[in-house]
Amino acid sequence: MKILITLMLSVSILLGQSLTARDWLDYRGAKSGYSHFENRTWMSLDFGDYSAGMLFWAQEPPKYIEGMSSDSSRAYLAQYWFSFYTPALELTAGSFTQTLGQGLLIDLYERQDIQIDHHCDGANFILRLPYTEFSAFNGIARWDDNAIVRGGQMTFSPWKTQIGAEYAKIIPQEPNYPQELFGFYGGLNLDYLSLWGEYGHKMPIGGLEKEGEATYLSATTMFSTFSLLLEYKDYDEFAVRTTQVQYNNPPTLVKEPYYTLPSRHYHELNPRDEIGYAATFDGEISPISCEIFYGYANNHNSTSKFEQIWGELEYLNDDETFTAKEAFEYKIDGNDEYITPIVDVMWEPDWTLFAFNIIGEFQPEDSINNFAGTFSLSYSPYATLGFEGGTIDGESFARGFTDIDVVDKTKIRLGYGKRPGGFTCSGGVCRYEEAFQGAEAQIIITY
Repeated sequence: MKILITLMLSVSILLGQSLTARDWLDYRGAKSGYSHFENRTWMSLDFGDYSAGMLFWAQEPPKYIEGMSSDSSRAYLAQYWFSFYTPALELTAGSFTQTLGQGLLIDLYERQDIQIDHHCDGANFILRLPYTEFSAFNGIARWDDNAIVRGGQMTFSPWKTQIGAEYAKIIPQEPNYPQELFGFYGGLNLDYLSLWGEYGHKMPIGGLEKEGEATYLSATTMFSTFSLLLEYKDYDEFAVRTTQVQYNNPPTLVKEPYYTLPSRHYHELNPRDEIGYAATFDGEISPISCEIFYGYANNHNSTSKFEQIWGELEYLNDDETFTAKEAFEYKIDGNDEYITPIVDVMWEPDWTLFAFNIIGEFQPEDSINNFAGTFSLSYSPYATLGFEGGTIDGESFARGFTDIDVVDKTKIRLGYGKRPGGFTCSGGVCRYEEAFQGAEAQIIITY
């Protein structure tokens, strides 16, 4: 590890090329729940058409490893790569991520903010020709016990259209479990209208699983400051490879939660049996903007109904010193119903250098009323000091936190107290965070 870092620094100094690095330290000392200590060091060296990099990860114990004992620890080179890229050709040897279509068949993604890493180690390339693009990859999924995954796609783009075909094959270590995936897609992009359609077929080899199919359709119309997005999904036995170890990330058509109370009852997509549709309207008539989302899903037997309505209205004054947001979520999941109104106010008055943020959330549930609130004081861009608390299911929680940016290229985040459990989502991928009480610290250094 030290030799590799020294070599990259030496090459950067001798050749006068660009070296970018980031160190992310994450510590949690738990009074209740699990403690952990992690440190990730990411470095990238760019020189001309070439790039080389690595990610070193130390964990004691790992923050998110199901079934691993709390006294385990490990330190390893999690990612490493060498890339060549021009406008016509990109080639990567080492660690890479890859998405086919809209992620319906394959999405080898990395979500750093929720620490889910589904990259592969191997090689991939992209070749761009006039109106045509080819991509292919072959790698090892170390997060799936060194399974082999390979595939590619070909896209034709005449005029304002896209037509493509995609293929992938997954070969796990266990015998008789490989899966082949086929798909095709098409799109149209005009000034005021965008259309997209994608179909996928899963064919297990060996007959140990059922064949599966997936369809995703979308249409977006835009006019001035208004837009309307319509979506449709139909997923039948389309968990690739299983619901626990998935290689695909199909569009969910579910609104991701980014407040405390809505995150407690998130509807997780079931790619084995789900059909539904969604509509999203965005509009703005200054100084007011709004978003309205409606989503519906069910299984093919119509026995697992899910409905979601999200409304958001925001006011922003002319000098952008005052923002008031009113949000509302109504959700039906099976026999459960949830209603959550939210108020979010940001105020930066002229008579002070500080900015104030107040968030209030309310959610009645059976005979209990749940509350969550946040108050923060910011001195931009140097520091934020805040407090959050409330009561959920009759149990109170409170936590203080601060973000500090007074040190050049260094962000420090500290917190102490109790926080409730809930889902944290990023790009259609969600992870459930258990309730926690204790101290937290993050130090992010970029250089």
